[in-house]
Amino acid sequence: MAMTDQEPLDLGATELSAAEEARVRREHDLDRPRVFDQRNDVDRRSRTRANLLPEELRTGSADPEAQAREVLRDSDVRTEIPESAPDTMVERRESEA
Repeated sequence: MAMTDQEPLDLGATELSAAEEARVRREHDLDRPRVFDQRNDVDRRSRTRANLLPEELRTGSADPEAQAREVLRDSDVRTEIPESAPDTMVERRESEA
C-alpha cells in the first residue's frame, strides 16, 4: 500500500509507552510527513534513487520514485528513532573465550 503525503509515518511495533511515542512522533515530525520529508530531503533523494536495478526492470514498477521515497522514509525513521524497530536492532554479544 502506498503512503500519501498526508498519512502519518509508521513507527511499527515498539516498546514505547503511549506518552513516549507521542513525544517521539512530535519531535521527529512523524505526523507531518511533508515536514519530515523536507527536513530529510526525501524528495531529492528519492529522485536520484528511483533508477531500477536490472532485475527490477524485468518485473517493472508502477512508480519507482514512490518506492524509493518509502524506502528512504523507513530508513530515516529507523535511523532517527532506533527503538522504532526493536526487532531489527543489531544485538552485540561478547565473546565467551
